[in-house]
Amino acid sequence: MLVKYDYKTYQFDESMRGYELLKKLGLNPEEHLIIVDGELYTEDRVIRKDKEVLIVKVTSSG
Repeated sequence: MLVKYDYKTYQFDESMRGYELLKKLGLNPEEHLIIVDGELYTEDRVIRKDKEVLIVKVTSSG
């Protein structure tokens, strides 16, 4: 899978769940969204290795 996050690109040759991907990248699941081919994925969904993934950091202000 091709993963884009913070102006960097990562390549993984295996399918995995969203939380596994975030863990491999050292990212907090509560602070990031997983978008696969334009669709928002929950962290428990399996992302197939042939997909393109965008990780987006969630920001809040208050």
